[in-house]
Amino acid sequence: MLPVIAGVEGLVLTERERALFTRLQPAGYILFTRNIADYELTRELTDELRSLTAGPDTPIIAIDQEGGRVVRTAGIGVSLPSAAALAQLGSSHHIRQAAYYNACCLQTLGVNTNFAPVLDLASPHANALPSRCWGLSTQEVISHAGVWNRATGGRGIMTCGKHFPGMGAAECDPHHDLPVLHGTRDAFLREAAMPFTALMPELPSLMIAHLLIPEIDAELPTSLSPVLVQDFLRNQLGYEGVVFTDDLCMGAIARRYTPAESALLAWQAGCDLPLVCHGAVEQLETVAAAYAVLPAEIREAVEQRTERFRLHLSTQRPMAFIEWNDYLGNVAAFTASVPEVSATPGSPVQGY
Repeated sequence: MLPVIAGVEGLVLTERERALFTRLQPAGYILFTRNIADYELTRELTDELRSLTAGPDTPIIAIDQEGGRVVRTAGIGVSLPSAAALAQLGSSHHIRQAAYYNACCLQTLGVNTNFAPVLDLASPHANALPSRCWGLSTQEVISHAGVWNRATGGRGIMTCGKHFPGMGAAECDPHHDLPVLHGTRDAFLREAAMPFTALMPELPSLMIAHLLIPEIDAELPTSLSPVLVQDFLRNQLGYEGVVFTDDLCMGAIARRYTPAESALLAWQAGCDLPLVCHGAVEQLETVAAAYAVLPAEIREAVEQRTERFRLHLSTQRPMAFIEWNDYLGNVAAFTASVPEVSATPGSPVQGY
């Protein structure tokens, strides 16, 4: 197994992808809008990805399906309200409904992991987060995201709290460049990281933000920093779940490191599963070579946490075609009942 989450190029696997994935055995894959144009075709894609995995374990098949502007399934008729819209409505019932409809869609597509909920505090900055957050205060985020997280997990979809340690105050979008935040570990614990620490017992995985926090690590971005991941998250906070990086192809990292360089640093920092979302077929060979040089104790810890996560992945029955048609009508009516909020400024995240 190569502990990486790899992006897929299109609606069907290329021969090159098929051969590469069979040989390198990525721990999982991530789907974007480019992979989803028809629900039956998408299910065929995810079925094939599962069939390429040797052994009894199911691969992680992940997606960013938050609602609002971060929905990858609009092309097949499934759009859902944003976190901000649901929070503004203030109804736990609506939050649970949104999570239910979301999970039903993902199960049908063969997706077993959703990179959500967003646990950052809301911010007006142009940092990719507007409309994606559950509130301005820690308590709002904990309450609303907690309802969503438990309802999603209850439907058999693995969740992922992001973007630790909290990037709400970032003034730039990490898709473009590396945001710089200031604060000590204690300062983050008191506010930005509070939703993560409160919900940590029920989160099977976390995603690390691409930030530079000079007071914590003046040299390395948080996603590549042993001080942040190993010392703070794992040792101080005691988190034992799987840790993903955000996409290593984002400008915040890609402008400074190749995917092989950043993946190596991420594993050394205490992360388990780096994301290589774009151009994976061009990068996985060098990423695999980087993994091979890691000390055995690091590889063993990464593989143990990853296998523990994969043991809990769902293999629930997908909806039949007639059920899918009924579902589309129900989800459209539900989404129309929740007034959406402004999502400006824009970000590349909504176009993937």
